[in-house]
Amino acid sequence: MKKAIIGSAVILLYVNIIPYACRIWRGLDWVAQYLPDNKDHLISGLLFIGVFASLPAIPLIAAFLLRKWIPVTFFLSIIVATALLGFWHHNYDLASDAQAAIGLVIIPIMATMITSAVAGIIGTIEFFVRRNGKGKVQ
Repeated sequence: MKKAIIGSAVILLYVNIIPYACRIWRGLDWVAQYLPDNKDHLISGLLFIGVFASLPAIPLIAAFLLRKWIPVTFFLSIIVATALLGFWHHNYDLASDAQAAIGLVIIPIMATMITSAVAGIIGTIEFFVRRNGKGKVQ
């Protein structure tokens, strides 16, 4: 149980760090775009955006908890979520448009949906392949 809680917390932290980490190569001003401007609302702003930024962790945590039965799915889910979040966040300019901040809500939702679909399909295939493989006598 302790491993599950710690592993889930690490996955949650990892998913929340990706948007900032993939922007570092453009400079700290690009990283600072994702932080609220008003210092009075820094904590509440980070919590609001953090709720949406944490959504891709849901299918990853589910795959983590089921990793004994579908280990390949867990690793492929992490790769898919990392690739999607990195690709969509690395070059997303919040200063380009007044409505650009809506992407901070849309990107995690889309990443969650795609990661869930990939994990569901691969997990189902892997589960049946592993189940049928154990029943055969060699």
